[in-house]
Amino acid sequence: MPGKYLNLTLLCATAAVCCGICLASQADPPSKHYVVKRAFNPINVDGKLDEDDWKNCQPIELGGYNTGKTVKQPTTAWLLWDERYLYIAFDCRDSDIWSTLTERDDTLYEQEVVEVFLNPDSDRETYVEIEVNPLGTLWDGFILNRPESRAGILAWNSFDLKRAVRLDGTVNDASDTDKGWRVEIAVPFKDLVTAANVPPRPGDKWRVNLYRIDLPKHDKALGDYSAWSPVSGETYHDPDRFGEIEFSREKVR
Repeated sequence: MPGKYLNLTLLCATAAVCCGICLASQADPPSKHYVVKRAFNPINVDGKLDEDDWKNCQPIELGGYNTGKTVKQPTTAWLLWDERYLYIAFDCRDSDIWSTLTERDDTLYEQEVVEVFLNPDSDRETYVEIEVNPLGTLWDGFILNRPESRAGILAWNSFDLKRAVRLDGTVNDASDTDKGWRVEIAVPFKDLVTAANVPPRPGDKWRVNLYRIDLPKHDKALGDYSAWSPVSGETYHDPDRFGEIEFSREKVR
C-alpha cells in the first residue's frame, strides 16, 4: 500500500542514502530471519517454479500484514541468489484473479499485487520497492521514507529486472473459480546501489519485506493484506518492522 508518490530525480535518492546510513545501528531487531541459499542450477524466470531449486528451497508463509495471523487466501514465497540476481517467487492462492493495469509504474497497489521491499543497507530510510500484478505489469521505485514525509522516485528503474507470471485460472472472469497465480522475479544486484557488496558476500544481511494485496470482489473492505514480517500500522512502509535475510554460501539441494 504505497500511497501517492512524487516523481523526483535519482540525485535526491543518492543524497538521502548518504545521510541515512547512520540510522542502521538504531534499527529494531527484526522479527523474522531467512537464510537465502545460492541457486544450484540456473533459474529460468518463467513463472512455473518447476526447478528443483525452488522445490528444495525453504518456504515463507505470509500472514496478516499487522497480525501475522492466517489469511483467507494464503501466499507462499521463496528466495534464492546467484552472482547476478536475487530471485523471489510467490505462489498466491486466489479464487478470483483480477487486474486491469498494464502500464509500468501504474498504481498497482490499488489492485491485486505482490510487493517486495529491499533495504540492503538496513538504514530504514532508503529502499527499493518492486511490485508485480497478475498481468505481469511492473512497478519499481526508490523510496525515501523519512519521519516527516515519504516519496517514491519513479525515475528509478531496474531495466534488467526479470519477471514472469503464470495463472492457474482466468484473469478478469468472475464467472469461474480460479486456483491462483505465481510470480517469479529476478532483481539484479547491480541496480541495488545501497548494498555494501555487489554481489553480496556470504553473511551479508539485508532488511526485506514481502507483501501481497488480495481484493475479493474488487472490494478493499474485503481485502486480505499479507506480509512476511508483520508491520505496525496501516501502511506497508514500516521499515522498523521489516524482516532480515542473510546470504549463505550454501547451495540449495
